[in-house]
Amino acid sequence: MIDLINVCKSYGKGQPNAVDHATLHVDPGEFVFVVGSSGSGKSTLIKLLLRELEVTSGDMVVLGQHLKKMKHRRVAKYRRRLGVVFQDFRLLKDRNVYENVAFAQRVINRPTRVIRRRVPEVLQEVGLAGKYKSLPDELSGGEQQRVAIARALVNRPDILLADEPTGNLDPATSLEIMELLDRINGRGTTVLVVTHNKDIVNSMKKRVVTMNQGMIISDEEEGEYHEA
Repeated sequence: MIDLINVCKSYGKGQPNAVDHATLHVDPGEFVFVVGSSGSGKSTLIKLLLRELEVTSGDMVVLGQHLKKMKHRRVAKYRRRLGVVFQDFRLLKDRNVYENVAFAQRVINRPTRVIRRRVPEVLQEVGLAGKYKSLPDELSGGEQQRVAIARALVNRPDILLADEPTGNLDPATSLEIMELLDRINGRGTTVLVVTHNKDIVNSMKKRVVTMNQGMIISDEEEGEYHEA
């Protein structure tokens, strides 16, 4: 599903690598936390997976695609197989919940009949079926993140990438969001979560990959968050 082979990413000559000789293998259906302090390379890793950045050296194979060799015109099609959730939700403020989720389908020209069927399905899945007419400002932070997750899931991605998905949420809401991601993973979606939330990582007993100064320094099944 995801293979990094000795991947390096440098932002410029003379600068230390943001990702430094990283090797990682993620199987289909896995749930993986990527942890580390600020500046450890976690966010750069997400950008490489999204093909927002290109690797400086090494090889990166995601969903059978060699990202280094990928032509620019193929990137959009590749990204359709990835769902992405961010810390700041990134919802369209002037559109209701239904339209925010439907937007992800309209962008790839899904027929209206498909949108009308699929959007209510995914809102039900994230526990927001009754909020489809609400605007983002009428929702709590946790509800806004659920909308963002629904939008990420609506096109049935193979991989869900979550970059600090609980960064703006209180502990109880953070736990609810992680439990939702766990259920999504239980249905077969590969989930990769970048986070610095030690309590959640330690409570969930999932695979934990720790980064420090661009390097992967540990990779543990049912791991814990150890300060590097």
